[in-house]
Amino acid sequence: MEKRWHKIWHPNAPKSFTPEKLIDECLRDNAIKYPEKIALSFYGRNIKYKELDNTIEQLASGLINLGVKVGDRVAIYMENCPQFVIGYFGILRAGAIVVPVNPMFKYLELEYELNDSGAETLIAFDYLFPEIEKAKSQTKLNNIILTSLWDYLPENPTLPLPPETKYPKETIPGTIDFMKLLEEAPLWTGSKVGNFKEDIAILQYTAGTTGLPKGAMITHSAAAFHIIGTTLTFGYTQEDVHIGVMPFFHVQGMVQSMGAALVTGCRLVILARFTPEVLIRAIAEYKCTVLITTTTMVIAMINWPGIDQYNLSSLRIVWYGGAPMPIEISDRLKQKVPNAAMGEGYGLTETFGVGAITPRNRSKPGFIGIPFISTDIEIVDLETGLKGIGSEREGEIIIKTPSAMKGYWNKPEETREALREGWIYTGDIGKMDEEGYLSIVGRKKELIKCSGFNVSPVEIEEILYRNSSISEVAVIGIPDPYRGEVPKVFVVLKPEYKGKINEEDIINWAKENISSHKRPRIVDFRDSLPKSSAGKILRRILIEEEKKKGGERAA
Repeated sequence: MEKRWHKIWHPNAPKSFTPEKLIDECLRDNAIKYPEKIALSFYGRNIKYKELDNTIEQLASGLINLGVKVGDRVAIYMENCPQFVIGYFGILRAGAIVVPVNPMFKYLELEYELNDSGAETLIAFDYLFPEIEKAKSQTKLNNIILTSLWDYLPENPTLPLPPETKYPKETIPGTIDFMKLLEEAPLWTGSKVGNFKEDIAILQYTAGTTGLPKGAMITHSAAAFHIIGTTLTFGYTQEDVHIGVMPFFHVQGMVQSMGAALVTGCRLVILARFTPEVLIRAIAEYKCTVLITTTTMVIAMINWPGIDQYNLSSLRIVWYGGAPMPIEISDRLKQKVPNAAMGEGYGLTETFGVGAITPRNRSKPGFIGIPFISTDIEIVDLETGLKGIGSEREGEIIIKTPSAMKGYWNKPEETREALREGWIYTGDIGKMDEEGYLSIVGRKKELIKCSGFNVSPVEIEEILYRNSSISEVAVIGIPDPYRGEVPKVFVVLKPEYKGKINEEDIINWAKENISSHKRPRIVDFRDSLPKSSAGKILRRILIEEEKKKGGERAA
């Protein structure tokens, strides 16, 4: 059935898609077709497709020899690196389930996800072992496989190395060396995946915005749908060079950088972590064509003093998310990447990142995009959950897509709440126009109830970003005896404005630009704002801070 958004669909992108292959099969096909082509580049170390596929095979074989069975959960606790790629695809090939763990986790957070998933095998960086050691006695870990950044770094790096390289490679008693496991594993051909549509491939944990993190069960078919569907949406070719700076343990980096590049047969330039200088230098040196990133990373890039020394015109696609893009930053980015299609996207863990995406041929200010391939989005009434409330009316966003989770791991009640008749109820508030473009207003639990009005933090933030002194901003509601709640704004100033702009300056600017019921009454200047590992500003942490101190009262 023709959807309203199909009228403005990109002519070269399919409107529907059904995956027929495992993503691991796609990678293996590329190893056969392009055995000598470079698959991964890591600070100057190049790995060709045939070598990569053989190493994945060895890792799968090594895991099976350790006793890992079909359906077992195997956790990965690493920054971006070749070992992450090898571990990820090796786990899938062995028929086990990938459990990506944030490498910034401390031991209690690690302990929780290991216990909740029931993972008995962990692949991790050796420098993270102190956290593993504190957690392991409270978990079911049997196999701890450790690797070092130095295992895959070249003798003469072409880019500045991440700070973790200050740690030399360690041999730790009672653990398994990653490289030795590969060397001793026999080459084995095959895949242990049985049911493409039903077998779980990934246990992807939510960010814990409501309660403790929950493991979204993503099937092989769901993963293939978004990863391969991304290549069709953007029109990736084997000539593209991707820059892998988004964390691979996060859906966006896993799907749109790592996964999409390797199933297409592209070259993937891996950075262990983000710094503006290294990202800019890597794009220029490798002539990267695809950058998947976040708004906060783009802001840091554009504001980096040395950016004008580098040519970034090779980029043909720049896609970002996590926060609204300030118009000033967007304009400056266009000057640096004049040949690039630019846009943003929206999705969530429960849909494996699928939601809305800006069409390559047509962006619309104030809107995040139209539904992804083979995906439906509806806006339902906030109180009743009923569909069909009409264009431009705000309500809860619900999504139906082939990449939706099977449910939350061992959480049937939460699953019933989030997944109803095939629709994922997102908890996000938005509206959709007559062409099918989606606009995000905020979270149901983040709306500010001010003087009887529902006020969106996102709307206020978008306006504040037009203030030339502001680098980053976040808005939350705090209690007020007269208005119920009032907006409080947290501001990170651009370096040249620090010490020159005060609270009164921001409030006076807001008086000129924002309606009185939406206007911030309190300004809190910060050196930085709390962010997720993917660079998304976390309002919930600021809300928790306010709750702990009882909230401020506006004058």
